[in-house]
Amino acid sequence: MMSLPRKIKGTLLLFVLGGILLSGCAFKDIDKSVFVAMIALDVSDDEENPYKVTLKLYEPTGSFTEATEPQYSYLSENGETLSEAIRMMESYSDKELEFGHSKLIILGEELVKDNKNKEILDFLLRRPDIQMISWIAVGRPNAEEIIKMIPQGESAAYPELFNYFDSNGTTTPYIVTTHLFEFRRNIKESGIDSVLPIIEINQEDQHFEVNKSLLLALNKEPLELDSLDTSIYNMLSRSVKHANLLIKEEGDHFIANIDTVKSKYNVNIKNKSEIQLDINISLYGSVAESHKPMKNKDLPKYNEELKKESEEKFKEFITKMKKNGYDPLGFGIDYKAKVLHNRRMSDEEWMEAYKKAKVNLTVKPGIKSTGSIQ
Repeated sequence: MMSLPRKIKGTLLLFVLGGILLSGCAFKDIDKSVFVAMIALDVSDDEENPYKVTLKLYEPTGSFTEATEPQYSYLSENGETLSEAIRMMESYSDKELEFGHSKLIILGEELVKDNKNKEILDFLLRRPDIQMISWIAVGRPNAEEIIKMIPQGESAAYPELFNYFDSNGTTTPYIVTTHLFEFRRNIKESGIDSVLPIIEINQEDQHFEVNKSLLLALNKEPLELDSLDTSIYNMLSRSVKHANLLIKEEGDHFIANIDTVKSKYNVNIKNKSEIQLDINISLYGSVAESHKPMKNKDLPKYNEELKKESEEKFKEFITKMKKNGYDPLGFGIDYKAKVLHNRRMSDEEWMEAYKKAKVNLTVKPGIKSTGSIQ
């Protein structure tokens, strides 16, 4: 070896290094992989294998012109654990199951009500190929039916269900968008509770309905939020860009089309046994619909009616959350941020103080137009 020329030594060294680096490549050709579009997790009917996993797989196609309609295949298996069910399904396909492009994880309603959040999260977080930015939702009556439903008009390239959560399609205030990392953070953190959207199929099996949500707290029964409560939660927590409020005051009956929502809330600590929840909300928009003619000169009156009606609705929501011991807005986190750790109340003491807290809620109305040309 010592007698070899320097150029030959360098060439041999490059071959050795190249061989080492190439041998570490774990990627497979794309034609050896099948991509998972959605994951559905349910409770099975088998007591020995209580978990049911269903995968929605993209069918490979040469071009979009060849696939004018969406084409999917499905794999389903029961298992004692979620990992075991996945391992069995890997034996049903000649290709590698690729989870990296899966955007939506749906949990069956029964699975959520069985309080299996810890097991579900443990599985989802340990797999390196499941993205933390995936959306997570609750399927009703179960997750399998939701992912197998193909609504009318769905394109071949992009499942319609994704449009409900990616902010590029609908922007309704009735839809809660929750990512996997956010769900995990709120489940682990004391002082805030998780809210997941509920996906249902309409009676004619033609399209989805996503306008309710499920509030989850540790060791408590999930609490369902109806459409109005879901909208109010979005307005308070996420500053949605569009919302409608029905106003029925003093003989007037109109819809306020809110295009800008700004909300701030914090915990005001009077003393250890007395706290106050300060909430300030600004609503700006115009009138979208009315049962009688409206005049611009009466805008101050309409704004007062919006202020009165909206404050009642928001206070009802906050009171309902306090009464049932849920904290979806994260007042508990705000409290912990303001008090040294060795002077804080215990979680039980905080919850009692939260339930008795006074609510100081103020709405600043901003109707700019009656929406009609005069």
